[in-house]
Amino acid sequence: MRVIPLFGAGTKSKSAVVTSQRRLNVYFENRPDGDKSKVAIYGTPGLVASFKVSNLPAPMRGMAGDAKYLYVCFYNQLYVIVASNGVVMASNPTQVPVNTTSGNVSIQPSPTQVLFVDGAAAYLYSLTAAPGTGFSQVASFPATGARTVTFCSGFFVAEQPSTQTFWVSNAYDGSTWNALAFAEASSGEGTIQAVDQLNGVLILFMSNAMEFWQDVGTTPEPFAPIQSAYNDWGLAAIFSRAHINQGIAFLGLTTNGTAQLCFLNGFSVQVISDADTEAIWQGFSTVADAVALTYQVDHHPMYQISFPSANRSWIFDLSTGISSEVQTGPSVNPSRHWGNFSALAGGFNYISDYATNQIYQMNPNVYTDNGQVIIREIITRHVLSAFNRVRISLLYLDMETGVGLQTGQGSNPQIMLQVSRDNGRRWSAERWVGLGAVGKYLWRVAWRRFGIARDYVFRIRMSDPVKFVITEGAIKLSERQPAAKLG
Repeated sequence: MRVIPLFGAGTKSKSAVVTSQRRLNVYFENRPDGDKSKVAIYGTPGLVASFKVSNLPAPMRGMAGDAKYLYVCFYNQLYVIVASNGVVMASNPTQVPVNTTSGNVSIQPSPTQVLFVDGAAAYLYSLTAAPGTGFSQVASFPATGARTVTFCSGFFVAEQPSTQTFWVSNAYDGSTWNALAFAEASSGEGTIQAVDQLNGVLILFMSNAMEFWQDVGTTPEPFAPIQSAYNDWGLAAIFSRAHINQGIAFLGLTTNGTAQLCFLNGFSVQVISDADTEAIWQGFSTVADAVALTYQVDHHPMYQISFPSANRSWIFDLSTGISSEVQTGPSVNPSRHWGNFSALAGGFNYISDYATNQIYQMNPNVYTDNGQVIIREIITRHVLSAFNRVRISLLYLDMETGVGLQTGQGSNPQIMLQVSRDNGRRWSAERWVGLGAVGKYLWRVAWRRFGIARDYVFRIRMSDPVKFVITEGAIKLSERQPAAKLG
């Protein structure tokens, strides 16, 4: 046998002849010492249920957190939850409900207050109020219809939708806003889509540009633009922004209107999506509804983006630059992952469900999404030898075996393989082999007799709730010998 590069970073999009690759619910890890292989492939973490805040069948509309508490908006209620145990410490009483019952909201904590905006009004929770109290609607909120809010340099900031205007609160007080504390974006003709902050610098995400403002101590509006930091990256989806790895990842718009995943580090924007994935997104009817969450597995900072209208989700590993599709459930057709929003609270990273009121945590040692199947699938690179007709008599995967469960599904884990000889267009019948019952560490994962072809592509899939690790693949390949001449 010879070891071959079965696994790559491509994604099937514009042409199966170019690449038919797919990665589903897996991520790559580079191994610097190359002990057994240069790259290992692991299954993505599973979801573990943490708590709910209500029995109503509706999803969380937004989440944020701080050192002690998790703040969520559910239906028309705001909840303050003790992060360590899920106990609801406070919720807004019925006389101060949120005026809307659906749609994403923006939640921003400060040292003493938490400000919520829902696209219609603003609501405040005071962290210094007596338990069970402290909620109010901001009566004099000037940014009517604001969908985002941030806390920067001691001030709350919110945008005035469909304009170039943003408003600034009084210092450390989201309940009071000076009628003269506003400013206009300094360049471009686009409108402000969202406000955010990074390292104490105010960021205006606009429809066709990005501006950076700093606190210069003026009154009543304390911010002034950093003219040299302006760039022409627009924001394609308001709730695609997520803080990760000391920066902000977001779905950006080029000057030509193409959606690309970007990472903002300081004032510099780097494209982190690849051409294959972007080609898939260009086929979506809309990308403006994209939402994002983040989590980390070991040294892998993961940014996960979902497109609700298209019912698809991807993760982008900022440590390797390689993307993978993610989804929950047994469907062989692409569908989205359950995760919707995330928030770091009390040292725990919480994730909300896009369809229910369940709040989860990611766990790399759990192999289901709250009991639901996770399908792991890899479609390999093209396997060929100078476009000659060749025979593959054996394919071997070096996997972690002997990982079966004691009982139930997974006690006799199986892994499936199909082969395509026409560039990934049509597939053979499914061929299943065992992954080894618990303790069967010398079990070998191999398939035989793939016939003769000029090009092979292999599909590998597993749905059992057990550990998934691949280190390398090897094949036994032979050139087809020409027929002997007679006479």
